[in-house]
Amino acid sequence: MSYRPDESNALIYAEGAWLQGAIVTGVLYGVVIVLAAMCWRSLWPRAQSRSTNYKMNRFLLCYVAFLFVVGTIYVAFNSQITQMGFIDNRLYPNGPSAYEEATSSPPLNTAFVLSDWCADLLMIWRCTVVYRDTRIYHIMVGLGSLLFLGTIVTGTLWLVIVSTPAQSTSGWMSVTLLFPYLCFSLAINIFFSLLTVIRLLYHRHRVSRVLGSGHGAFYASFAAIIIESAAIYSICSLLYLIPFILNISISYAFMQLLGEVQVVAPLLIIYRIAEGKGWKNYSTTLNDNSIPLRRPSDLPKPPSPAAPLNVEISFHSEITSDQSIRSPKSPYPMESSPKYGNEADAFGRAV
Repeated sequence: MSYRPDESNALIYAEGAWLQGAIVTGVLYGVVIVLAAMCWRSLWPRAQSRSTNYKMNRFLLCYVAFLFVVGTIYVAFNSQITQMGFIDNRLYPNGPSAYEEATSSPPLNTAFVLSDWCADLLMIWRCTVVYRDTRIYHIMVGLGSLLFLGTIVTGTLWLVIVSTPAQSTSGWMSVTLLFPYLCFSLAINIFFSLLTVIRLLYHRHRVSRVLGSGHGAFYASFAAIIIESAAIYSICSLLYLIPFILNISISYAFMQLLGEVQVVAPLLIIYRIAEGKGWKNYSTTLNDNSIPLRRPSDLPKPPSPAAPLNVEISFHSEITSDQSIRSPKSPYPMESSPKYGNEADAFGRAV
């Protein structure tokens, strides 16, 4: 006897994608909690002190708190809409998958857009920090501002459209509503991620040439490139958009994951900055060990050798005798010689 519902395989697969995506989203929220706590632990002492860049540390502290709140709202309402689709409205035509695709949650959509804006803004800022000492710095700032403005416009339009009653006829996941907005966001992610990776690889080559091959790997390791470029965010965006365009149901799972990945990727970058391992604003400097990189011609010259120091050492030997120390008597008698009768041994005895 089979308890399988009388539904098509494609529909059951789509419902499974929605449910599994909600479960993994909850797991990612646990990662968000841990990363947010680690960032707070690292940033709080610096934000309380009046040391250098304490204002930046306070801003990052507020940024982490805002991301944590947005991530919490997202996972809470995502769980709610999953419950509504699979339990409260299980008899909806074509099942829970059709219900979730047709139902829009304003708090969920707002949290998704806000987290996306925060992630894009941090990605642009990190890229401008990496290129601060280059000639194309102002071009990077202008291009990043233009793309971010496009993301704000498309995201705002998407929120307004899906909040109207007319959206129920086409669904909030329709290509005409969601695709342009996500394309802008993905363009920012991929473009600035590639620029950051190129800059890090160039810096790695430069460090290796000046300090040796071992130092290059230390300053621009694989983990540093992945974190600084927010590659996790870009990869997850591609994993959602490609199946979404091809109309594959697995995109439903990655759509839910994307909301939390947009929070995880910035928190990883902020934690790296808080631990003093991120790329600083200083020219051609990575803050792994606070060692500035300089050309060989800029390095300080070794001091000239001083005049040789001649030291003359003399040794003076002195023999002393101690009358309190006597040698034990020998069981064999010794003949005294007249020639040495008036001489004394090392212990002061006549021999």
